[in-house]
Amino acid sequence: MASRFESEQALLQRVSAWQKFPTLAALDAASLQEITRQHGVDFATALLYDRLRRCPTHASFIERIETLLAPPQVEPLKADWKIVIVPGALYVERPALGSDGKVVREAAAELSLPCDFVPLASRGSVQQNATLLAEWLKHQPAGKLVLVTVSKGGPDLKLALARPDAPQLFHKVVAWVNLCGPLDGTPMADWIPASRVRSWVMRLQYRIQRRDFGFITDMCHAPGSPLCGAVRLPTHMRLWSFVGFPLRAHLATPHSRFCHRIIARLGPNDGTVLLSDALKWPGELFPVWGVDHYFRPAQRAKSLVNAIFRHLDEVCRA
Repeated sequence: MASRFESEQALLQRVSAWQKFPTLAALDAASLQEITRQHGVDFATALLYDRLRRCPTHASFIERIETLLAPPQVEPLKADWKIVIVPGALYVERPALGSDGKVVREAAAELSLPCDFVPLASRGSVQQNATLLAEWLKHQPAGKLVLVTVSKGGPDLKLALARPDAPQLFHKVVAWVNLCGPLDGTPMADWIPASRVRSWVMRLQYRIQRRDFGFITDMCHAPGSPLCGAVRLPTHMRLWSFVGFPLRAHLATPHSRFCHRIIARLGPNDGTVLLSDALKWPGELFPVWGVDHYFRPAQRAKSLVNAIFRHLDEVCRA
């Protein structure tokens, strides 16, 4: 562990001293892809992490969250808003992934915050779940809501925000906390139909499981896909996004290592989210160093969510 830590420190020092692309504004998808090609995905990931932390748009937000992280507190909050979990894919079939928002519920309980859950379709497509989310919002009583999306719950919410009736649907929502959501889709969804054999196998599997293949096609990252447009954030809503910034050594499972390797030709990623996408999102961005797409280990994720809720309480009281 010590040697790996030292190598990380050396890498972070090297990118900090690198004179090219000195600011976050100088980086985009194309430049990060080229940096990855020339210097490797770990270097590009560390460079983006360094420039993001220095960016005035995000620096004070990052600093405040980090201050609240050490140490976490469990004193009850007297908030006038309710946490609402918008779960990710397969939260019923594979809750161990964390897409059910368990750490969010636990952090909310520690702080005595009311918490609710939107029962989306666990295997549903983005378009199906955007409709389910809209219907759920229509029937909520008065009161402020904070939507916390986990992974694919983020794209589901993004598509709901694109509806013509979004201003009415989201008028009670004061903030959106996006945890590892691939808001612009994921290149992994493009990788499947890029091969006729892969596409045939996956379509057959989905047919046997009686699942909608739109689960895959809706999550495509290519131009023209349902998620390729900008996030349409209402003026009254805050958006805080938290995205993993792993090096290859941080990836703990064969699946995360495989997905990271497939996407790495396009640049830094967490195994699902292409990190350059996050540069286009409105709101503030927090890079979570050294974790995979689901912010494992879970205890670290829980501490982060605790800090998020306490900062949200500060902002709402200001």
